[in-house]
Order: sequence, then structure tokens, then C-alpha cells
Amino acid sequence: MNLPLGKAALLAGAAIVSALVPAVATAQEARNLDRATSDVLIFEGEVTTTPLKYRYTIPARTRLQVDVIPAEGSSLDPTLTITDVRTGEVLAEDDDSGGNLAARANILSERGQQVEITVSPFGFLEENETAGAFTLELRPRAWVRPVTRRVTTGSDTTGRLSVGGTQLFTIEGRAGQVLEVALVAAQQSDEEVTESAFDPYLKLYKGEGIDGELLSENDDNGSNLNSLIRYTLPEDGIYTLEASPYGDTAGEFTLRVAAPRETHVDGETQLAFGAPLAGFVQAAYGELEGDEQPPAAIYSLSPDLIAAIRGGQGEVTFNLTKPLSEDPDFPGGVDPMLELGFETPLGFATMKSDDDSGGELNARIPIDLSAIAADGDWLERLRLRATSIGEAGGFSIEAVPGLQEVVAPSWDEYAIEAAAEAVEDAAEAVENAAE
Repeated sequence: MNLPLGKAALLAGAAIVSALVPAVATAQEARNLDRATSDVLIFEGEVTTTPLKYRYTIPARTRLQVDVIPAEGSSLDPTLTITDVRTGEVLAEDDDSGGNLAARANILSERGQQVEITVSPFGFLEENETAGAFTLELRPRAWVRPVTRRVTTGSDTTGRLSVGGTQLFTIEGRAGQVLEVALVAAQQSDEEVTESAFDPYLKLYKGEGIDGELLSENDDNGSNLNSLIRYTLPEDGIYTLEASPYGDTAGEFTLRVAAPRETHVDGETQLAFGAPLAGFVQAAYGELEGDEQPPAAIYSLSPDLIAAIRGGQGEVTFNLTKPLSEDPDFPGGVDPMLELGFETPLGFATMKSDDDSGGELNARIPIDLSAIAADGDWLERLRLRATSIGEAGGFSIEAVPGLQEVVAPSWDEYAIEAAAEAVEDAAEAVENAAE
């Protein structure tokens, strides 16, 4: 877990009053690493109740990776803070990004700068403070400003990333658009995913270039080690994607930008008999970034459907279903939820709702609308509200004549799924405790 900024300030204050360096240095002095020569600079240290501090000058146009790795058998959970010596700005803070409690941070310095590297025990000044030996590794690599390429929705762009390299891509977006981007390692099957396999890393910035606000970043939420970002864009304009390899990996990649998927949030999209509509439903619990409260997909009834109901076909079934197949680079976990009701000044008034009556997590609402067909404009005002109580993803919605059978959920199946999830959670907890 990352340290809060207040902790970084506390560490800076501690440097003035404490001996924060190995025995080879005097109090209030940071060990100078500038005279060391190696592609990878490796230093041993041990931290107890006092943080250790080092200084290093990053050459101009250099990307520096800093790793703090606990020694074998050490109980240390190190935290890493990198500060600009001249300005005091905290450039990076990290706890476990290097894996197995190791801390890792990357700094890009276009003009060159001196930094102070602070290694602290997790829980510093707290009862759960850790201590032990560690290895500090510095990996400086020459950095060349990458050429920026322009991409569009529905496009695939290929390239190759070297160790420590980056490539930039710009895309034009509009407010409310769901941007889906996958950074996919070339020809990487489950069997090929090893510790040395190419591991793509993807970031999304607001504006042109990487000086703007970092909106989202992702490592492994696509298939295998691939990266996947789903983000609702806040405004019209240019956005920048930064592709890079995680750690010391490298390889060929494809940057895939999904074609736009309609979210139908305005209620103007109309349903008709025999005309299924495809759409995109957002996550219910914040798994789709960029929206504090993702909007539902809203549908109204078409004039032809309303005429059919008033003409005697009042029995209608509405189905909200998962897609039969999905692009593996853009996996989804939709659990469709369908509501039938009316928009009111106080919100959506639900007349009927369903989650799993269509079978296989799909939603189904069979209903006889004859009772409201003859009175006023109730059919014109009727709305269907589609959401997901799972992850974001694609769906299909349709209206069919007649009352289709409702599939009763099998509680035995739910119990089995719940038990399996409990076993997985317990196994993960044991594994984390062992680490």
C-alpha cells in the first residue's frame, strides 16, 4: 500500500534529527551513489527503526527504475519514497509494486535531477513496524521521447516495446463516451505466460502528451497478462495512451481500441417486436472508471410495438441477455438486471424487475400490458432500465410476443457457487499470509 503524502513529510523531517544512513555515512548525510558504475546499481542495506536515505543524480533523458527487495528470510516490508532534492517534491511512493513485498518506482527525468531515495520499514513509528535487510537496485535507462501516433475507435495498431521503452498514442473522444482500450502481447497463450513473459502496461492521460492528468492505468485486467482500460471520458477533446512494458519484459504488441458501443442513456432508443438491440451496460459497483454513478441504459416502446399492444397483443416478454460470445481482449462479466417502470421527478419508479429469470444470469420480464393500454399515454411513458449487478460489458435486449417461461433459480447452484468462491477466498488469504 502507498504511503500518504503526510508520511513523506514526516520522513523528510526525520532526516534532520536522526541518523538515517548506513554506518559508512555520518548523521544527517545521505550516501552518494553517483560514482558507482554499472548498468544495474546494487546496494545492500538493513533498516530497523530508522529509515535509510540515499542520493542519486539522474542524468538528463533517463528513466530510472528503483527496486527495494527484502533479503531472503527478512521480515522487512519496505516502503520507498523518492523526493526531488532541489524542490522537495515527492516524485514517487510505493510499498508492494515489485511483488512479494518488494517496493518499486519509476522516475522519468527529461532534464536531469538529483533525487533522495528513502527506504523505510512499513508501519514506521507504529506498533506493527517491520525491520530487516534489503537490496536496493537502481536501473537507469536512456530515454528518447517517443513518436506519438494517432489512433481511432475500432482500430488495431502494432508495435514493439523494448525494456524500459514507451510509446504514445492520441485519440479524440467525446464526453460520456466509454473508451475501451486493450494492450495485447503478441501470440501469448496461457502456456506462454511465465515470469519472463512480455507484460504490457497501459496508462490513459487527459490532453495531448503525458503531462496532463493521469485518468487510469492498468496492468493485467485483460486476458493473460494483457492490459485493459474501460473509462468514461469526462469531456470532448484529445486523450493520450502510454504503452510500456512492466518490469524488465519486452515484446511485440497490438494496441486495440474497441469500436464505440452505444449506452442508450437518454431513453430515446425504441424497442420493437422482433428487433433485438445490442448495447453496453456499465458496472454497478465502480468497476468502470470515470463515473461516480454509471448511468443505466434506458429504452422506450416503439410506436409499432405500442400499436400492437393496443391491437390485442398485450402479452409481452422483455429479455436482457449476455452476448453469446465476446472478444477475448475485451472480457466482460455482465449480470443483467432489468427494470420496467416510469421516470418521475423523484427518480425511476419500478413497476417490475428481474435479475436471473431468463436463465444463465439473464433477466426476463413477461407481463400483460393490456391493463394500461387503453388509458392515457402510459405505454408511451413506459421505460425499460438495463443495468449490470456485475461487471461492465455488452448485452442484447429484445421484446417478443407472448409470455415466455420464467426460469426458477436453482438455490443449489447458488450454494455451490458461493462455496467455491469461499474456498477461493480462503486459499488466497492463506497464500497472502504465507507471503
